[in-house]
Amino acid sequence: MAEEKKAARKKIRAADDMKKYMADYYFELDHASKTGEKKVAWCTSVGPAEILRAMGFLVYFPETHSAMLGSTRMAMDLIPYANALGYSPEICSYLTADIGAFTQKVTPLAKAYEGISSVPRPDVLVYNTNQCRDVQDWFAWYAREFDAPLIGVHTYRGVRDVTKTYITSIAKQMEGLTEPLEEISG
Repeated sequence: MAEEKKAARKKIRAADDMKKYMADYYFELDHASKTGEKKVAWCTSVGPAEILRAMGFLVYFPETHSAMLGSTRMAMDLIPYANALGYSPEICSYLTADIGAFTQKVTPLAKAYEGISSVPRPDVLVYNTNQCRDVQDWFAWYAREFDAPLIGVHTYRGVRDVTKTYITSIAKQMEGLTEPLEEISG
């Protein structure tokens, strides 16, 4: 039965292209991290990646790394290391798996891409609490580990009606990222 299922599965035509694009992406981040030729910004998935890219940063998304940890079945072995640092088993497994992997110096990137041995070193970490509040703590931990600047956008919780006040507040916070990012990016 398993053989029939496997044989019936069709390969997605874009799979080879996507594999190449992803390899290029991670090799570019790795090269920048090792050489400093370009600045690397870590960004949350709902963060201001467009601002970072417009300022010349290469953008790395730790949530994607955490998804890889889960899909490669590494996460469950790594989460306890973050728990041992004081992170509750009740919080985001993306955060705990990623921090656990970092403390153990392992990454699925090493298996997937020859020559990459770690996540890229950030020049800045930029978060947006829109998807969850935990990203601020997650990125703050890495900011301390890498001695890198941490900046972010704090969004509102429990919003029913999006008012001009909310829009203005978030817009001003995003504008406020500009000056420190200019300084970091050169």
